[in-house]
Amino acid sequence: MKPIKKIAAVLLAVLLITVLFAGCSANNGETKITKNTMLIAYTEENAPFIYTDENGELAGFDVEIIENIFETIKNEYKDYAFVQVDEGYVLNEDVAYTDENGNEFSAIIMCGGTHKNVGTANEDVVWSKNIIENNIITVVAPNSTITSYNNIAGAKAGVVSAAAAAALDMNATIKNPLASVTEYATAEEAFAALNSGAIDAIVIDDFSYRAWFDPTSSSIQAGTVLPNVLDTIEYAFEFAPSNNYSSAFNEAVKEMLSEDYGDGNTLTPIVEKHFGYADACVFSVDEKK
Repeated sequence: MKPIKKIAAVLLAVLLITVLFAGCSANNGETKITKNTMLIAYTEENAPFIYTDENGELAGFDVEIIENIFETIKNEYKDYAFVQVDEGYVLNEDVAYTDENGNEFSAIIMCGGTHKNVGTANEDVVWSKNIIENNIITVVAPNSTITSYNNIAGAKAGVVSAAAAAALDMNATIKNPLASVTEYATAEEAFAALNSGAIDAIVIDDFSYRAWFDPTSSSIQAGTVLPNVLDTIEYAFEFAPSNNYSSAFNEAVKEMLSEDYGDGNTLTPIVEKHFGYADACVFSVDEKK
């Protein structure tokens, strides 16, 4: 029985390694994690930043960013791998992966749609420049008498997404004078209510709005976006202060965005692929931004 148990244990180890390397850079996931492997952590799948695709492989915006810039930032590393870790993981300190020989390895980068202004997996980190931002906006019908937040008091509002609800909660001076607040599961439901006159305004995040909005549809579906935003969620990559790759990362992403470098602007097509609109990206080649 002992040999059989040993064989089963080996097979299980092989299976775990195969799953782990779905996001590896080299040899289609055949590279073994060693001290020369750059480990990139994420706490949970979070589309479109990182998720498992129909082929069972890790995909997403953050995955493609690493794929495109690794050769530029790798320094002494020969390959990379994505590893899932627990919430609160401390970069370059906590163990991210333990191999079959008991060797422990830590991650130095955190990704997966981490954002600066909402509870992060690790507060003691160095951030890259913002790459993606998601604004919380308010949309009213084109013929609405509501022209700004100054005259929204008494309006019946609809809310789409947890991010939008949280932003409205943070703006009590806007929320409290509203006649009512109704939560909707989808943008389609909320805009149907706006179109019918059941509500007067919709608080929604840009991701949800742009994913639903069809510019060829009727103007009332497009609505009018009020000036100013209720909140901005800033998405970036996190780096261990003791092993800080943020400067090299920023420079590599800058090269992706530049029309004058390599194959030209390779960043914008990736943004449009995963978010549906180029304006989701706020990264700039201008060092002042």
